[in-house]
Amino acid sequence: MISLLLDTSNQALSVAVNRNGKMAAEINTNYRKTHSETLVDNIQKVLEIADIKKSSIDRIIVAKGPGSYTGVRIGITVAKMLGKQLDIPVYSVSSLFVLAVSNHIRGNAVPLIDARRGYVYGAMYNIQEDDYTEVIAPQYIEFSTLSAEIDEAVYLLNSEEKITIDIDEYTHVTPRISETERYEKALKLEDADQLTPDYLRISEAERNWQDNQ
Repeated sequence: MISLLLDTSNQALSVAVNRNGKMAAEINTNYRKTHSETLVDNIQKVLEIADIKKSSIDRIIVAKGPGSYTGVRIGITVAKMLGKQLDIPVYSVSSLFVLAVSNHIRGNAVPLIDARRGYVYGAMYNIQEDDYTEVIAPQYIEFSTLSAEIDEAVYLLNSEEKITIDIDEYTHVTPRISETERYEKALKLEDADQLTPDYLRISEAERNWQDNQ
């Protein structure tokens, strides 16, 4: 089983090729650059590093959000395009789950993506070696409200992103989507024609439009 895995949800970029659930090659970057400029090139690079032909890919796994509206959309679009081109299944995974498993944390992990104005995209998972339990489902929530629900856990944030919430202790994490495949139940088989980003909230433009109706 050859899997191509893509995460363009935020500033960081994670592209990997797994063979039978184990990482064969991966590229993880953590700097500000438009993913539309680099994603396709990095897909080609990981395939070359792993000595795998594009036609040998059996499935695609893509992070479907939450995160940057533009970033998530780029990954989804490329995943759908390749899925149709190669006639292979496309699976999705929460971008928060990608963060939760990227640092090999065991126990309660709370991945966070700063959503500004005191809000976050957040969830809580109890992570074990090859299994997990979703304790708090991914949601858009005020950080103070989320943290009040949690007694003991490791908060995970990418410190290279802008952090506006009031948080004292957290562990830095750079997303590595190659790590998600060991948790098969976190992967959702999608209809490529119907696959859409999971933003968890409407955009400001959509909200303004609704307010004016």
